[in-house]
Amino acid sequence: MMLAVSSSVVVQMIEIGFIGQLGTAQIAAVTFTFPITMMLTSVAMGISIGTSSVIARRVGGGDWDHVRRLATHSLLLVGSLLSLLALVLMASIRPTFAALGANGEVLDYIHDYLLVYYPGTVLFTVTMVAGSTMRATGDARIPGLLMTGGAALNLALDPILIFGLFGAPRLGLTGAALAMVLSRLAMTGLLLYFAAYRDRLFLPVRLWRERIFASWREVSVIGIPAMATQMIGPISGAIVTRLLASHGHDVVAGFGVAGRIEGVAVMLLFALSGSIGPFVGQNWGAGDRDRVRAGMHVAYRFSLAWGAFAWLVLIAIGDRLVPLIDANPDVVDVARHYLAIVPFSYGPWGVLMMASAAFNSLGRPIPSTIMAFTRMFVLYVPLALLADHFYGYAGIFVATATANCVMGAWSHAWLKRSFLSSTRASLVAA
Repeated sequence: MMLAVSSSVVVQMIEIGFIGQLGTAQIAAVTFTFPITMMLTSVAMGISIGTSSVIARRVGGGDWDHVRRLATHSLLLVGSLLSLLALVLMASIRPTFAALGANGEVLDYIHDYLLVYYPGTVLFTVTMVAGSTMRATGDARIPGLLMTGGAALNLALDPILIFGLFGAPRLGLTGAALAMVLSRLAMTGLLLYFAAYRDRLFLPVRLWRERIFASWREVSVIGIPAMATQMIGPISGAIVTRLLASHGHDVVAGFGVAGRIEGVAVMLLFALSGSIGPFVGQNWGAGDRDRVRAGMHVAYRFSLAWGAFAWLVLIAIGDRLVPLIDANPDVVDVARHYLAIVPFSYGPWGVLMMASAAFNSLGRPIPSTIMAFTRMFVLYVPLALLADHFYGYAGIFVATATANCVMGAWSHAWLKRSFLSSTRASLVAA
């Protein structure tokens, strides 16, 4: 999982460097797209989390026929749903991003980029669900290797299609979107081959329709709350992007550059949160409560240690990384402020990730939704609005760090109480 996440994040970091050579407007355009593209990803992540949760517990209980049915129907659900959403969003690109504060050439870049990118999200999300299914059954190696291979192909295609190397047309920002689509197409085909033909995780075509709605209901019990949880971040991100846009496109670009650097800094925490879900689900399904608790303690300690390490590294070298992507002084200044403030909270943010993943894997998605809603709409957005009024865009970054720290402490306490209550209930039942 670490290999898969880190390869994808590193490629995104290098890609933003290529885009930075095109200009600050292109970086701002990609940054504007983050909240909306993440909303699409959130739909797939909700289905993926629901699928992984129910499959991991079925694997722990040894019910492989049910596993195959759930895997097949989840893939059909995400493919059809994302295709519909992509079509709707393609028809509304300009009004959506004009409302977020984009205008002029930045809006033109966004339109051209997303016309190619949106269809590719269907491939991306199908791959996400298929990979989660394989990891839930205990095979993280093949999805990790294929995601790494896909990231490498994306990286190879980026400069060719962006700058027009080796006789290819110079497509600029559209080339970055096309590189993603082509690499995802290759990865999706290979991943589905391994899942379908090597691992036999899918039903034969003649059986696809059997009990499909029952499977969708089972996945949706976890998936819909998980989807709502994942959507909270992009929605609040859209609000914050609109706030930043009021300070100018250079500020949006600086935020985007810092976000790509942040992705590299926290990629191990994302990898661990993706791994802790199947671990918790399988062991809980097998009745090994002590191993679940021990695994969570390890995840918490690692999150805090890695967060502290990443913070110190970014304090030391963060302001040197930004000019490698975009040397615009205004962009550098914004990113420098972000990387001096927000990384302080990476450790607590990691704890929140682990607790949310554990709740979903236990079949209890509502606490994750409540925590995400509280973090974004009770703490982050109100604090960001207030701090932006008094201190400008730097105040928004302080609001981010504050929300992460408060919610990290709360999530740890809530999950600990849940483990205690589950243990007591098991003892009473025994």
